[in-house]
Amino acid sequence: MAKANDALFDIEPLPPFSRATKAIRSALPSIRPRARVSVLDTAPRRLIKSGGQWVKWRPDVAPYMNEPMEVVTSRRFDSIAFVGPARSSKSEGLVMNPLAHAILAQPRVVAVFSPTKGAAQEWSEGALDELIKNSPDLRERLAKGKGADNVFTKKFRGGMRLTIDWPVKDKLAQRSIALVVGTDYDAFPADIGRNAEGMGEGSAFGLMRKRTEDAGSRAMTIIESSPRYPVIDETWTPSTPHEAPPVSGGIVPIYNSGSRGRLYWQCHDCHEHFEPRFERLQFPEAGSPLERGAAAYMACPHCGSVMEARHKAELNLAAKWLHEDTNGELVPLADLTREVATASYWLPGPAAALAPWSRIVSRHIEAEEEHSKTGGEGGLKSVTNTELGLPYLPRARSVSAGLTVEVLKEAATDHAWQVAPEGTAFLTAAIDVQKGKFVCQVEAWTLDLERVVIDRFDIVNPPETAPHHEGRGIRPDRYGEDWDAILPLMEKTYPSATGGYALKVLAIVCDLRGEPGVTPRARDFYRKCRLLHPNRFYLAMGKGGDRPPRAALKYPDTAHRGKEHVARDVPAIEAGTDKLKDEVAASLMQEFGGSRKLNVPKYASHEVFEEFCAERRYDDGWAKRPGVQRNEALDLSVYSLALVIVLEAEAINRENPPLWALPGPGNLMAITYTDEDGQTKTGTLTEPKPTPTEQPAKAPQWKVKRARRKW
Repeated sequence: MAKANDALFDIEPLPPFSRATKAIRSALPSIRPRARVSVLDTAPRRLIKSGGQWVKWRPDVAPYMNEPMEVVTSRRFDSIAFVGPARSSKSEGLVMNPLAHAILAQPRVVAVFSPTKGAAQEWSEGALDELIKNSPDLRERLAKGKGADNVFTKKFRGGMRLTIDWPVKDKLAQRSIALVVGTDYDAFPADIGRNAEGMGEGSAFGLMRKRTEDAGSRAMTIIESSPRYPVIDETWTPSTPHEAPPVSGGIVPIYNSGSRGRLYWQCHDCHEHFEPRFERLQFPEAGSPLERGAAAYMACPHCGSVMEARHKAELNLAAKWLHEDTNGELVPLADLTREVATASYWLPGPAAALAPWSRIVSRHIEAEEEHSKTGGEGGLKSVTNTELGLPYLPRARSVSAGLTVEVLKEAATDHAWQVAPEGTAFLTAAIDVQKGKFVCQVEAWTLDLERVVIDRFDIVNPPETAPHHEGRGIRPDRYGEDWDAILPLMEKTYPSATGGYALKVLAIVCDLRGEPGVTPRARDFYRKCRLLHPNRFYLAMGKGGDRPPRAALKYPDTAHRGKEHVARDVPAIEAGTDKLKDEVAASLMQEFGGSRKLNVPKYASHEVFEEFCAERRYDDGWAKRPGVQRNEALDLSVYSLALVIVLEAEAINRENPPLWALPGPGNLMAITYTDEDGQTKTGTLTEPKPTPTEQPAKAPQWKVKRARRKW
C-alpha cells in the first residue's frame, strides 16, 4: 500500500504559470498587420548558399528575377509563369523568396508543389530545412511544439502555414490557399487524377489557381520550369514577336496565354536592345568542345559589336523585360494594356546568371557530335531544354515530314542490285515474320557504317523437309520445320563490285514477334542455329518510347517462372524502335553519302520506297501514316541497325578491323573460287549457274577463306 501511495505522488510538478506579458508577446505576431513590402524588399533578410557559405541574398546576382518577384504581390495578375534554363535562379526568386516574404511580411497559407512525393520530401528535408536553419529571421519565426515542424507541414509564428505537396487529386481539391507555388512544372502529370477511363481533373495549373480564389485579389499562383514537352508542329512560324512554338502541354502554353515577356540586353556600343539568344553566340569551328566553348562570345545583331562572357553580369544589370501588347507591340509590364491574368516570362539560356557560355556551348557541341555519330537525340534534347531553356523540335519529326517517295526516288543511287558495293565490310540480313511469308532485306555496310540496301525478297514456300509442303504456303506460326526455309540465306553470297570474290551474310536478325505461335517457333529455330551457325542468327523485339536503350542483347526475365521461363536460354535484341527510326530517317534524308548514310538504289522496287516512307514521327513516337499498311523496309533497316549495334560495329578500329569487317577478299565471310583455267570467279554457294554446254560442266572448286571468328 505504501508503494502504491509513493507511485501516486511520483509525478513531475506542473510548469510554473506563464507571465501575461510573455503570452501577449507570443500572440502579437498573429495580430500584427501585414507589412506593405514586396518580395524584393524582404528577400535580403534570408540567406542563400554560395561558394559553400551562407550569405545574404543579393538582387544583383540574377537581376532579371527582380521584376517577376515584384509581381508576386500584384493585385492585377493572379499568376506568374516563368520559363527558363537550369542554373538561372528561377527557384530562388520565385519559390524561396516568396516563402520568406510570406513568413516575415505577409503571413498566409502557402502550398509548394513538387512533381512527386519523393521530390517534395527531398526538397523539404534538403533545400527548405537548410534555408530555415541558416536564416536567423526565418528560424526565429518557426513555431515550436507538436506538429509545427514536420516533413510536409511547417507552421510559423504570425499565422503562416506551409504545406509541401505533390500534384494529386486530393492535394488539389477542397482547399483554400492564398499562395500556390509549383516548381519544375513540366515534370507534373499532364492530367491530374486520371482514372481507368482516361478521364482526369485537368491540368495542375488550372487546379492550383482554383484553390486561390478565396483570397480574392491577393491570390497568386506561381509556376516555374524548364520546357520539356517537344514542339509538335515542325512547320510553325511565330505570328507575334514573342509567341512560343506549339507543344502538347506543360508551361509553354501557359506562357503563350500570358503577357509573353522576354529579356532584352542593351548593346554597349550602339545601345540598341536585343534578345540574348543562343544562335547569337559565336565560337570557333575547330578545336575540342571545351576549347571552342571557352572562346565563345556574343555579337550584337545591330552593329556586330562583340560582348564577351565577362560582360554578362553587366548586361544583365542593364537588361529589361518587354511584354507583348496589342498588335505585337513590345512594352514594359507597367505599360501593358492587353488584358491577361498571367504575367509570363521566358529567359534565354545565355542570360542565365550561373550558367557560363563555355559550358552551354561545349555541351551543345558534344550533343551535336553524339547525334552525328549515333543519330541519337537524347543529348540534344537535354541541352536544348535545360541549358538553352527551349522546347525541343525532334529532328526526326521534321525529317519524317519531308520523307516522301518522291524525295527518296530523287535521291536514289546507282548502286548495283544484288551486288556488294566497293568498300563493303560486311553484310547483314533482316527478316520480318508476316502471315504466310518471311520478308527479307539485305544491306551492305562500310566501316564508317554507310550502308546500301542490295536485296529484298520474300520466302513464301516451305522447305521440302516440312510436313505437307506441297500445295501450301509457308506457315511460320504453325510449323517449326518451315523456319528451315531461312537456312539457305546463311550460305547465300553476293558478288563484290570489285570482282574476284563474293561475300556471305555475316549475321541475320529476325523479328521475334508475330501471330500467335511465332515466338516459340522462333526460339526453337534460334536453338537450332546456335548449333549449326553459331553467332550468326539473332532474334529481336522492338520497344517504343524514350526509355529503352538503342539496342541491347538481353535474356528473358524469368524471375517468377512465368511463361518466359522456358526461354531463359534464348536471348533477344531489345531494340528501341523510336530511337532507331529517328536514326534511320535521318540517314535516309542525309544529303550526301558518307558515315551512316542509308542508300536505296534506283533498282529497288517501288514498294521498298513506299515502305521507307510509311511512318511519321509524332509526340509519342513513330506510327504509320493514315491509310498505310506496309512498313517492312523501315522495320528491317531498324533491326539491321540494332544488330550492328549489338555486334559492336560502331566501335570498330578502322585502321585494324576484325576479320569479319575487313574490306576485300580477306574478309572472314569472303568466298573465292577458280574455274578450270585457273581464273578467279565469283558465285553463289546455293545456286551456281551451270555452263550452257551439252556435257555437264565440272563444278567450280570453292576456296573458302576461313579464320577464327572474333565476335
